[in-house]
Amino acid sequence: MSAMPANRVVLRGSPLDWATFDLERSREFLRRLRLPDHLVVDFAALWDRHFKVDFRGVRARLKALALATYGDVRRASLLRHEEWDGAAPPGGWVALVDDDDWLAPGLFENLAAPSAAADGVRWGSLRVGRVFGPEGFSVPMIQHRALDRVVYTNNYAVSARALGRLGRAALFEHDAAQASFDRPDFALTSSPQYLSCAVKHPCCTMSINYLLKQEGFRADPRRELATFMDALDGMRLDQAPEWVRAPFTQFRAIMADAVRPR
Repeated sequence: MSAMPANRVVLRGSPLDWATFDLERSREFLRRLRLPDHLVVDFAALWDRHFKVDFRGVRARLKALALATYGDVRRASLLRHEEWDGAAPPGGWVALVDDDDWLAPGLFENLAAPSAAADGVRWGSLRVGRVFGPEGFSVPMIQHRALDRVVYTNNYAVSARALGRLGRAALFEHDAAQASFDRPDFALTSSPQYLSCAVKHPCCTMSINYLLKQEGFRADPRRELATFMDALDGMRLDQAPEWVRAPFTQFRAIMADAVRPR
């Protein structure tokens, strides 16, 4: 990253060290999402019985991969949300991310700097993972989400003007940001380029919530993960943006090692 960065990448709430994280602490997070508070504890116990790398180890490796992509973003500095003062640098953007997203190294080089009247910018979001439904693996493992009004966890940035006008809470989480971006007085620009990626890996909250409802997964998660790995191995990377190919390859290697049987 540059010595005088013009932009910020801010990491939302994430365990400082996934490898030693007390999974009981996930209960409060799940309650905030209005999900059963036992999901992560139950999933981790099931996962750890079957696979070589335990749940927390998988999350630690995937966070390290995400942080590596954030560290490669040019013209930006990376901050944990506890270190962020809630402001944007003059003439720069603040992008908010989770600990398993990926960003393109040239993200901010492909976005115009905010004008004095700008509030936010939105760009294309890729998605890696299975579909959470009966269609499962019927689509490629790297999907181009529609370029529309939706604010995902990783495809938006906000300006000093927006933060000053609306406050941090109105922009920090993507559901609150959605409401802010939909306001008629919100000055928004958009980019048609795909500059970030949401990774819906088997150990993410959305996957956990879906998979634990499946009787077949609860009986034997190895079948699901074998299909998952087949889908990853079958993904043609020449059909994906160039910047995502290296993290995808690393992701595939992390998962291949993690899902070996105990």
